[in-house]
Amino acid sequence: MPDTAPETLPVLNWLEGRHDVYSREGAADLQSSIHRGLMNTFKDEAGAAAFLASDRSHWRQQAIIKSQFVMGKTFAGSILEIGAGTGWCSSLLSTLAQVDRVYCSDYDRTAVETLMPQVQKVLHAVPGKIQRVYGSFNSIPMENEVDTVVSIGALHHSENLYVTLSECFKALKPGGWLVASEPTYPDTETNKQIAARYKKEDPASVKKYGKVTRHEDNSDHYYRLSEFIAAAHSAKFDVFPFIFDLTGSRHADDRTLSERKTATGFLANVLYPYFAKNPVNPMFDTLLLVLQKPVNGGDDLHHVLSGAGRSWKSV
Repeated sequence: MPDTAPETLPVLNWLEGRHDVYSREGAADLQSSIHRGLMNTFKDEAGAAAFLASDRSHWRQQAIIKSQFVMGKTFAGSILEIGAGTGWCSSLLSTLAQVDRVYCSDYDRTAVETLMPQVQKVLHAVPGKIQRVYGSFNSIPMENEVDTVVSIGALHHSENLYVTLSECFKALKPGGWLVASEPTYPDTETNKQIAARYKKEDPASVKKYGKVTRHEDNSDHYYRLSEFIAAAHSAKFDVFPFIFDLTGSRHADDRTLSERKTATGFLANVLYPYFAKNPVNPMFDTLLLVLQKPVNGGDDLHHVLSGAGRSWKSV
């Protein structure tokens, strides 16, 4: 590969001539406000180190590292990070010798064109390995091309989980994996409770965006665990969800992940957050979602959830 500085690599435009019908109007602008604010955070190595050392970033780094126990393999080959934002994860993944190419994608131009190059510079990303992409996770022009898809707090911004996961499934090689660290909510949450939360003003919105917004304006979704699982199964993935909570088993460890034992009967295992920086007061996503595209390409079960079943009129 050419030894070209990360900031001079050409940007792929997956949205050229296309419109993402699933994007929420104004959400990209709000993300852009966040990304402009992070330019100062990543102005030097000290700022970047402080960001990565925070409780939330520590959790997310560890979640991605630990996902290798679930996959039963290390990161290698080609990787696509969706909703990458700063691109810090792509930058770190590029330093792995066995990784050949990392596609670092986001639907915010500020992130792709301005923030990502700065982050790659201060984190010493390997030149020539990272391909920045201006694009949506709802329209990925790849088929059987990447070994792993990575999502760091991105899937919960999807307006249609089934569409997003189906696009990721298509992009993966047979046997490939999707790993995601995401917030999620209990299945006991009612629609009324979640709807009310969407309509509330975000108390941190002025600091983040420079104006008052509601939780729903940023395309944040309070997806329940069952919704993540249903969408993933419908997209034909094999699904391995791990929930981390203080009420979980204190015996959780790396072996627990490698055994992929995520449920007993109909009750999902809740694991103690053993890799949180501060388990007593953790700042982390509660869901580690690991999905595999079956080697045979997967079977469409024609469940109603996928919308891909046979016409009922012809049955």
